[in-house]
Amino acid sequence: MATQGLLFRYCSLWSDDSTWGGEFAPIEGDMVYIPPGLKLLVDVDSTPVLSAVLVEGSLIFPSDLDPSHQRTFDASYIMVRGGYMEVGTEAFPYTSKLTITMHSVKTDPQIPTYGNKVLAVRNGVLEMHGVPRTPTWTSLAATANPGDTTVTLISAVDWQVGEVVVIAPTSYESTEAEERTIISVDNSNPSAPVLTLDSPLLY
Repeated sequence: MATQGLLFRYCSLWSDDSTWGGEFAPIEGDMVYIPPGLKLLVDVDSTPVLSAVLVEGSLIFPSDLDPSHQRTFDASYIMVRGGYMEVGTEAFPYTSKLTITMHSVKTDPQIPTYGNKVLAVRNGVLEMHGVPRTPTWTSLAATANPGDTTVTLISAVDWQVGEVVVIAPTSYESTEAEERTIISVDNSNPSAPVLTLDSPLLY
Protein backbone atom coordinates (compact mmCIF):
# COMPACT_ATOMS: atom_id res chain seq x y z
CA MET A 1 0.00 0.00 0.00
CA ALA A 2 2.97 2.33 0.51
CA THR A 3 3.40 2.74 -3.26
CA GLN A 4 -0.35 3.29 -3.82
CA GLY A 5 -0.30 0.90 -6.74
CA LEU A 6 2.52 2.74 -8.56
CA LEU A 7 5.55 0.95 -9.99
CA PHE A 8 8.97 2.40 -9.18
CA ARG A 9 12.12 1.55 -11.13
CA TYR A 10 15.76 2.33 -10.34
CA CYS A 11 17.16 3.38 -13.71
CA SER A 12 20.56 4.16 -15.19
CA LEU A 13 20.65 7.35 -17.25
CA TRP A 14 21.93 7.37 -20.83
CA SER A 15 23.57 10.74 -20.08
CA ASP A 16 25.49 9.43 -17.05
CA ASP A 17 29.07 8.26 -17.74
CA SER A 18 28.77 5.70 -14.92
CA THR A 19 26.16 3.88 -17.02
CA TRP A 20 28.91 3.21 -19.55
CA GLY A 21 31.54 2.07 -17.03
CA GLY A 22 32.91 5.55 -16.41
CA GLU A 23 33.81 5.96 -20.07
CA PHE A 24 31.54 7.85 -22.46
CA ALA A 25 28.16 7.34 -24.09
CA PRO A 26 27.98 5.33 -27.34
CA ILE A 27 29.13 6.99 -30.54
CA GLU A 28 28.03 6.46 -34.12
CA GLY A 29 28.33 2.84 -35.24
CA ASP A 30 28.48 1.40 -31.71
CA MET A 31 26.33 -1.50 -30.56
CA VAL A 32 24.47 -1.11 -27.27
CA TYR A 33 23.76 -4.12 -25.07
CA ILE A 34 21.26 -3.73 -22.23
CA PRO A 35 21.72 -6.80 -20.02
CA PRO A 36 19.04 -8.36 -17.81
CA GLY A 37 18.54 -6.29 -14.68
CA LEU A 38 19.64 -3.00 -16.25
CA LYS A 39 16.94 -0.38 -16.77
CA LEU A 40 18.27 2.25 -19.16
CA LEU A 41 16.44 5.60 -19.28
CA VAL A 42 17.02 7.52 -22.53
CA ASP A 43 17.22 11.05 -21.11
CA VAL A 44 19.14 12.61 -24.04
CA ASP A 45 17.51 14.52 -26.90
CA SER A 46 19.25 12.52 -29.63
CA THR A 47 21.55 9.57 -30.13
CA PRO A 48 24.08 8.79 -32.85
CA VAL A 49 23.14 6.16 -35.41
CA LEU A 50 23.84 2.92 -33.54
CA SER A 51 24.65 -0.29 -35.38
CA ALA A 52 22.37 -2.33 -33.10
CA VAL A 53 20.58 -2.23 -29.76
CA LEU A 54 20.03 -5.54 -27.94
CA VAL A 55 17.52 -5.21 -25.11
CA GLU A 56 17.52 -8.01 -22.52
CA GLY A 57 16.90 -5.56 -19.66
CA SER A 58 14.76 -2.43 -20.11
CA LEU A 59 14.97 0.46 -22.56
CA ILE A 60 12.72 3.29 -21.37
CA PHE A 61 11.91 6.60 -23.08
CA PRO A 62 10.53 9.18 -20.61
CA SER A 63 8.16 11.94 -21.67
CA ASP A 64 9.28 15.54 -21.34
CA LEU A 65 7.22 18.09 -19.42
CA ASP A 66 7.07 20.17 -22.63
CA PRO A 67 4.61 18.48 -25.06
CA SER A 68 6.50 19.96 -28.03
CA HIS A 69 9.86 18.53 -26.91
CA GLN A 70 11.40 16.34 -29.63
CA ARG A 71 13.60 13.32 -28.91
CA THR A 72 15.23 11.18 -31.63
CA PHE A 73 16.66 7.66 -31.46
CA ASP A 74 18.57 6.13 -34.39
CA ALA A 75 19.70 2.55 -34.98
CA SER A 76 20.03 -0.06 -37.70
CA TYR A 77 18.53 -2.84 -35.57
CA ILE A 78 16.67 -2.94 -32.25
CA MET A 79 16.11 -6.41 -30.82
CA VAL A 80 14.03 -6.75 -27.66
CA ARG A 81 15.06 -10.29 -26.64
CA GLY A 82 13.36 -11.27 -23.42
CA GLY A 83 13.52 -7.63 -22.35
CA TYR A 84 11.25 -4.64 -22.16
CA MET A 85 11.01 -1.46 -24.25
CA GLU A 86 8.72 1.34 -23.19
CA VAL A 87 7.55 4.51 -24.94
CA GLY A 88 4.70 5.38 -22.59
CA THR A 89 2.25 2.96 -20.98
CA GLU A 90 -1.50 2.66 -21.23
CA ALA A 91 -1.85 4.31 -17.83
CA PHE A 92 0.83 6.94 -18.47
CA PRO A 93 1.10 7.62 -22.23
CA TYR A 94 4.09 9.32 -23.84
CA THR A 95 3.13 12.99 -23.91
CA SER A 96 5.96 14.62 -25.89
CA LYS A 97 7.47 13.76 -29.29
CA LEU A 98 9.76 10.87 -30.19
CA THR A 99 11.07 9.81 -33.58
CA ILE A 100 12.70 6.37 -33.80
CA THR A 101 14.49 6.00 -37.13
CA MET A 102 15.71 2.64 -38.41
CA HIS A 103 18.69 2.81 -40.80
CA SER A 104 19.52 0.19 -43.39
CA VAL A 105 19.64 -0.66 -47.07
CA LYS A 106 18.28 -3.73 -48.81
CA THR A 107 21.67 -5.46 -48.97
CA ASP A 108 22.54 -5.07 -45.27
CA PRO A 109 22.79 -8.26 -43.18
CA GLN A 110 19.48 -9.59 -41.89
CA ILE A 111 18.55 -10.99 -38.50
CA PRO A 112 17.16 -14.46 -39.28
CA THR A 113 13.33 -14.40 -39.34
CA TYR A 114 13.22 -10.64 -38.66
CA GLY A 115 15.20 -9.08 -41.53
CA ASN A 116 17.04 -5.77 -41.37
CA LYS A 117 16.04 -2.21 -40.54
CA VAL A 118 13.88 -3.73 -37.86
CA LEU A 119 12.53 -3.23 -34.36
CA ALA A 120 12.11 -6.88 -33.40
CA VAL A 121 10.59 -8.46 -30.30
CA ARG A 122 11.39 -12.03 -29.26
CA ASN A 123 9.90 -13.22 -25.96
CA GLY A 124 9.90 -9.62 -24.79
CA VAL A 125 7.52 -6.71 -24.30
CA LEU A 126 7.16 -3.57 -26.43
CA GLU A 127 4.89 -0.86 -25.03
CA MET A 128 4.20 2.22 -27.16
CA HIS A 129 1.35 4.45 -26.03
CA GLY A 130 0.84 8.04 -27.11
CA VAL A 131 -1.77 10.49 -25.96
CA PRO A 132 -5.20 9.20 -27.08
CA ARG A 133 -6.53 11.16 -30.06
CA THR A 134 -10.24 11.49 -30.87
CA PRO A 135 -11.14 11.01 -33.61
CA THR A 136 -8.24 9.28 -35.35
CA TRP A 137 -10.12 9.51 -38.65
CA THR A 138 -13.23 11.14 -40.04
CA SER A 139 -15.07 11.69 -43.31
CA LEU A 140 -15.16 14.64 -45.67
CA ALA A 141 -18.28 16.80 -45.66
CA ALA A 142 -17.76 17.58 -49.35
CA THR A 143 -15.83 16.10 -52.22
CA ALA A 144 -12.19 17.19 -52.41
CA ASN A 145 -11.18 17.92 -55.99
CA PRO A 146 -7.80 17.99 -57.71
CA GLY A 147 -6.10 21.31 -56.96
CA ASP A 148 -7.92 21.88 -53.65
CA THR A 149 -5.81 23.05 -50.72
CA THR A 150 -8.61 22.81 -48.15
CA VAL A 151 -10.87 19.97 -47.05
CA THR A 152 -14.07 20.23 -45.00
CA LEU A 153 -14.76 17.53 -42.41
CA ILE A 154 -18.03 16.32 -40.92
CA SER A 155 -17.04 16.89 -37.27
CA ALA A 156 -14.57 18.75 -35.07
CA VAL A 157 -11.09 17.27 -34.57
CA ASP A 158 -8.20 17.90 -32.21
CA TRP A 159 -5.66 17.68 -35.03
CA GLN A 160 -2.85 20.23 -34.90
CA VAL A 161 -0.87 22.37 -37.32
CA GLY A 162 2.21 20.44 -38.48
CA GLU A 163 0.59 17.02 -38.22
CA VAL A 164 0.23 14.84 -41.31
CA VAL A 165 -3.10 13.51 -42.59
CA VAL A 166 -3.86 11.01 -45.33
CA ILE A 167 -6.69 11.76 -47.75
CA ALA A 168 -8.04 8.38 -48.87
CA PRO A 169 -9.04 7.95 -52.52
CA THR A 170 -12.61 7.37 -53.63
CA SER A 171 -11.34 5.26 -56.52
CA TYR A 172 -9.99 1.73 -56.24
CA GLU A 173 -6.43 3.02 -56.81
CA SER A 174 -4.64 2.85 -53.46
CA THR A 175 -1.75 4.81 -54.98
CA GLU A 176 -4.05 7.85 -55.10
CA ALA A 177 -4.03 8.19 -51.29
CA GLU A 178 -2.31 11.50 -50.55
CA GLU A 179 -0.31 12.64 -47.52
CA ARG A 180 -0.49 16.31 -46.64
CA THR A 181 0.68 18.43 -43.73
CA ILE A 182 -1.90 20.58 -41.94
CA ILE A 183 -1.04 24.28 -42.02
CA SER A 184 -4.23 25.53 -40.34
CA VAL A 185 -7.35 24.19 -38.64
CA ASP A 186 -10.57 26.23 -38.61
CA ASN A 187 -12.94 24.81 -35.99
CA SER A 188 -15.17 27.90 -35.89
CA ASN A 189 -18.01 25.76 -37.26
CA PRO A 190 -17.76 22.53 -35.20
CA SER A 191 -20.03 20.67 -37.59
CA ALA A 192 -17.85 21.54 -40.60
CA PRO A 193 -14.21 22.20 -39.63
CA VAL A 194 -11.82 23.12 -42.43
CA LEU A 195 -8.23 21.92 -42.79
CA THR A 196 -5.80 23.89 -44.93
CA LEU A 197 -3.14 21.67 -46.50
CA ASP A 198 0.46 22.43 -47.41
CA SER A 199 0.02 21.64 -51.12
CA PRO A 200 -2.82 21.08 -53.62
CA LEU A 201 -4.39 17.65 -53.95
CA LEU A 202 -3.59 15.73 -57.12
CA TYR A 203 -6.63 13.41 -57.25
